[in-house]
Amino acid sequence: MKKLFLLVVVVIVTSVPMWVTAGPFLFKTEGYVSGQLSAVSRDKNITRAYVGEISMGNESMSFFGVGNQPPNLVSNPWRFCFEKDHYEEIENLIGRDVVLEFTTPKKNSLLSCASVNELKAVYPISQHQPMEQKHFIGDIRTLDREIAYGVEYGRITNVIKNKGEMRSYFMTMQVGNGGNKFRHFLIDDSELYDFAVTVLKNAAMVRVHYSDRLTNSSGFYGFRSRSMVAEIEIVEDASSKQ
Repeated sequence: MKKLFLLVVVVIVTSVPMWVTAGPFLFKTEGYVSGQLSAVSRDKNITRAYVGEISMGNESMSFFGVGNQPPNLVSNPWRFCFEKDHYEEIENLIGRDVVLEFTTPKKNSLLSCASVNELKAVYPISQHQPMEQKHFIGDIRTLDREIAYGVEYGRITNVIKNKGEMRSYFMTMQVGNGGNKFRHFLIDDSELYDFAVTVLKNAAMVRVHYSDRLTNSSGFYGFRSRSMVAEIEIVEDASSKQ
């Protein structure tokens, strides 16, 4: 009986994807995503689920990601599930730039929906609103060796807080003023994460200063390096001057 129990444990462990065992578990998360609300639908035949889609950022149609993040954490278009009561509200926002608050895992009543993200709230982007703070320098607490550093220009489109025992923060930005190139980062500082959320809600253009760190021998979700956000600096969108 003991041998059978050990065999079951081995099977369970070996069946877990490598990216799960190589990093903090992502069983419970919350976050924000911004972009154009592009679709809403309901499957009336099989799942009977309500599903929405957001095209992240500005004028994007697909997804070319740079940098390291757990697989399937972010995709474009970005899909979410919601209750019937939200249908009319979401339908009225189709075609508009919005911010969506979400959480995972979704509640039992939404299990038939293929997406793992559950809608908490949705509202129009408050673009061009004055912001008192325009620059935030955060802490990078990891002792991993720095192998490169740099700056990327664009807009923050997705931020995620992992609420497990090992608290971690993820951020995705659209590189440039628009298009399908996105870059993934990690944030080590909760206050810097809060600033990134504020920037996302305003769709502000930013410079993201980052540091690439070499991970330890076990890797980070199977990757050997990760890009850590050092500071976020709001800049004026050059297109707004035209």
